[in-house]
Amino acid sequence: MSKEESRTGEDSDGSSGSNEIYDFRTVVKALITNNGKILIGKKEEKEGHPISGEWHILGGHLEKGEEFEEAVKREVKEETGLEVEVHQIIDVKTFAWDEGEKDSIQALYHVESDTRDAEAREDLSDVKWVSPEDLLDELGDIEASRIKERDRQEKFLEKMKKAPIF
Repeated sequence: MSKEESRTGEDSDGSSGSNEIYDFRTVVKALITNNGKILIGKKEEKEGHPISGEWHILGGHLEKGEEFEEAVKREVKEETGLEVEVHQIIDVKTFAWDEGEKDSIQALYHVESDTRDAEAREDLSDVKWVSPEDLLDELGDIEASRIKERDRQEKFLEKMKKAPIF
């Protein structure tokens, strides 16, 4: 394939196969649990932020050269002060906050804390532990709809509702 064909996305047979490399922002999220409860955070008020002032699943951006699981641990520590153990990845999806904004890849992990001594840090105004049954009602509309849209996330939440509390 010539440089011109690669640049235009046309294959040598004239078809329009795409060779474009898509650039995503990478986000890690942590479904933090402790003895049957889930920790959520309230985003501080920030003009123009899509979830300003709303309750959400905690997380943030992957830093250059960082492994996903290390990013999850770092984000939880920065936002709550908690040390967590990463158990499993629940789901991976793509999304964009607004039309025309750069798409993101989001990896949602189940992590566990051995304490409930969380505090609101970084860009949070508050944190609280909620039951799996109340999670969707407690979250902001955007965050709740993301869970409802994804079978893997909904199924994980259903399993949590049925799990015995230790």
